[in-house]
Amino acid sequence: MLNDTNLVLIGASGAIGGNFLAAALERNARVVNLGRNAPAQAGVRHLDADIASLASLQAAADQAFDELGRVDIVINFAGTHHKPMDFLRDDAEELLSEFDRVIAVNLRGAFVITQVLGRRLLAQRHGHLIHLASNASRLSLYGSYGYNASKHGLEGLIKTAAAQFAPHGVRVNGVAPGTVETALNRHLLRDPADGKPTPRAASILAHTPTKRFASLDGITETLLATCVPQRHLTGNLIFCDDGYNVEGHSWPEGNRAVYDSSAAVDALYQRLQGGAPA
Repeated sequence: MLNDTNLVLIGASGAIGGNFLAAALERNARVVNLGRNAPAQAGVRHLDADIASLASLQAAADQAFDELGRVDIVINFAGTHHKPMDFLRDDAEELLSEFDRVIAVNLRGAFVITQVLGRRLLAQRHGHLIHLASNASRLSLYGSYGYNASKHGLEGLIKTAAAQFAPHGVRVNGVAPGTVETALNRHLLRDPADGKPTPRAASILAHTPTKRFASLDGITETLLATCVPQRHLTGNLIFCDDGYNVEGHSWPEGNRAVYDSSAAVDALYQRLQGGAPA
């Protein structure tokens, strides 16, 4: 699927980036990763780079393009989050510091990546820049002020770059996953005592038609599909969030099961798959 495809990945040492990287290597892509941390996969070419530093990223990008010769796809996985903010309880200075930290990575960093890597794609008049966005690019997540603001801004950045890059044969798109249950955020989503969804998780799942969190493999599938040459696809945000961004009031019994336990959701699915009324 990715034979003879050259990829530059940025920040592929995390869960989503690492899962995609493994799939890309299985499909015979040539990959160079840029970032502060090397991926776990053995034998992957890694170049140290800091997206907070224009000079650092420029140097790494020059080396990556020199080594690959031609770059077909650049994917930006760099991102960070913060715990829910409470204006009534949290220290104001700490909140501002966290807001600035997240904006610096998720939005300013994405701009630096778009500028540095986009300049090189434009020079070769070929390529596809993909940013990892979020369903928070369109909707809110409770208390996630910095994250929501950064991801909303990222969609604007994607659209602006897509419009300017289009005449030069370069496309820009975003892939927007839903909430993924990983080791990093499991404490926010599951009660450690009984494994039931936390109030935050239940609120997310209640507005997700499938009543499921996104999966790493599922997000990789969407990214791989976006990597396939599609000459007319640019300036878009492609959601892989199980319908979170379209949910209104679609499945009352599923919503109620979420508030009971994960086992209740599983039982509900078993009934549906078995043909019993739900």
